[in-house]
Amino acid sequence: MSQNVECKTENGYIIVPKGLKNVVPDVTYISGVDPEGRATIYRGYTIDDIGANASFYEAVWLFHKGELPCDEELKEIKKKIDTYRGQVPEKIFDALKLVPKAHPMYYGAYGVTLLGQFNAPDDWKFDPDFLFEHALRLIAQLPVIFAAGWNLAHHGTAVRPDPNMDHAKDVLRMIVMREPSDIEARAFESSLVLYMDHGFNASTFTTRVIASTLSDMYSAVAGGIGALKGPLHGGANEKALVMLLDAKKKAEEKGKPLEEYIEEYILEKLAKKEKIMGFGHRVYKLHDPRTDVAAKYIKQLPEGEYWLKVLKKAEEVMWREKKLPANIDFYTAILYMQLGIPIPMFTPVFAMGRIVGWTAHYIEQVMNNKIIRPSEKYVGPVGKKYQPLEERCKK
Repeated sequence: MSQNVECKTENGYIIVPKGLKNVVPDVTYISGVDPEGRATIYRGYTIDDIGANASFYEAVWLFHKGELPCDEELKEIKKKIDTYRGQVPEKIFDALKLVPKAHPMYYGAYGVTLLGQFNAPDDWKFDPDFLFEHALRLIAQLPVIFAAGWNLAHHGTAVRPDPNMDHAKDVLRMIVMREPSDIEARAFESSLVLYMDHGFNASTFTTRVIASTLSDMYSAVAGGIGALKGPLHGGANEKALVMLLDAKKKAEEKGKPLEEYIEEYILEKLAKKEKIMGFGHRVYKLHDPRTDVAAKYIKQLPEGEYWLKVLKKAEEVMWREKKLPANIDFYTAILYMQLGIPIPMFTPVFAMGRIVGWTAHYIEQVMNNKIIRPSEKYVGPVGKKYQPLEERCKK
């Protein structure tokens, strides 16, 4: 928290940097950067510790209850999430059949709005137990909607949820339309946990702004999905994979191993002032520890050793040339390819993890609420007077 914030006062107002960079609008107990700026913290634990070791259910309980669950609590949350996953209203599947091929984030925004119509009562309550149940519904059902929307649009059919399976394995099964192996399911589960939250990122802050108006959780999450759809927030791993596959194709054309050619490829892009996707992070200036967790699973999946050599060489080049470390998106690009997830579904998968953070932040906001309503500094013209059409359009 040592960054200097360029702000000033003017006529009683505080003028802050555009984009709110280094501005702290509120406190949170959910996640954030540790005081030394070295790690992201989930409720007291480092993100890489929870990502490497916690199950999806454990992480959800941690986010919403503040502590890791004991045996009975774990059984409770597992039963609820698995049950809710199988309770998406049939009419939502019918509605998704009518949605044309589009950016898959639309399926989530559309589906969550419909879920609100089915699940959100008119007398929306701000009671912790009530809110927790609706959070679990959203956490369980959003992945079903994303997977069904994508596969109905692209394959004409959708794999239905199986409440008897673990959440992550079932969700991956619905996306790729086949039974995943245990290691594939664990790799996918770990990535969901790594993407659950990251302080007041753009989509989480959007969710909190909507929550501050005391709108319902479904509306707030729909707003979060809209924010994550933006290319400056979600989509980095999609672009990283497109880049890596382009490098692979060119390496093959030149008859060179990719782990050797990747240096030439990156240097050519840097010479053209092109951005190398998957590098740099506002928090992690030296190393993103989440990449270590992802690398562990990449190694255990098809062509893992090959791709790790490529990733490590790319990291070496980017650190030497730009002092930029790889971030988690650079690694999940390869991980999701290994799992068979279609590239356009990478950002929806991000949302399937981030929904845990969004719902936790919604509850934290409304339980200690003040509407988020900043002032503006108008710099447009003044003094104009209305003129009738015939006068203002004279030639």
